[in-house]
Amino acid sequence: MSDTTPALDEAFERMAAASFELPNGFVNHGAMACEALAMLDCIGDIDSWARRFASAGGASVEPVAAAGFEWRPALGDYHRLPAWIGYFAQAIDHDGWPAVVATWVPRLMPALRTALFHGAIRTAHAVRAIDTTDTPPRRGGLARALGYWAARYREGQPAVPLPAAGDVQLAIVRAAADGARRYLARPDIFHLHGVTGAMAVEILAAHLPAADGAAALAHVHAEHAALYANTQPVAQPHPASPHGSDLAAAAVRSLDPHQVKLVEACQRGLAATGEPAFAAAAETVTGLRDP
Repeated sequence: MSDTTPALDEAFERMAAASFELPNGFVNHGAMACEALAMLDCIGDIDSWARRFASAGGASVEPVAAAGFEWRPALGDYHRLPAWIGYFAQAIDHDGWPAVVATWVPRLMPALRTALFHGAIRTAHAVRAIDTTDTPPRRGGLARALGYWAARYREGQPAVPLPAAGDVQLAIVRAAADGARRYLARPDIFHLHGVTGAMAVEILAAHLPAADGAAALAHVHAEHAALYANTQPVAQPHPASPHGSDLAAAAVRSLDPHQVKLVEACQRGLAATGEPAFAAAAETVTGLRDP
């Protein structure tokens, strides 16, 4: 990845004044898409995407100083979003972002599927950005991501605890690969988020203690079991054909953040496992190959 610090920092600054949700009720994908563009080396496209999503409509949210903030009763209260952002901004400045992530991601993981995984996905993109370069705009991006996840918190499927053993991140990627096979069987927006959601957890797991990483994997399995209950995976994904740069270019041309995020997640999964379902899913979402 090329040096994306100025472009991505400017994007996070723009998104700090943007809405979290659009007038149609959908999530504003700007911050997530811009960070994914950076990972795809599409640096020249970051500014136009940030401007587009910053002006997409919806109410902006300003952080509120969180002196004496009681987080437990505020969990899942979207009206407290400004206080949540202020709380996380103070915590990141005081304790450092790694400690905040290690404490709060496990607390929020039972709500993995909240807002169709977008609390976790936005947090993962913010974590990866700040892990690359710790800057004030990226700290703000992480505070906003965690704040959104906490304010929209809704517990999902109960997860069966797993022992903390083996390579948890690789196990999460394998779960995402299974999701990609099921996405190929039913390539719709819901099945897509099972893949990007799992690959977001893979990013987050790198910053968690082993036991919490295993718990995160259990939540991925539980949510996938519900999401994909009526969808059988494709047994033989079609062989890959387009080059990765072609996929990225197609995703950028689409102006669809879901394409950008899935292509980036699939390229990462393919690099980790060689699983052909990742390549096939990226080709399918961009329309470079029919499902």
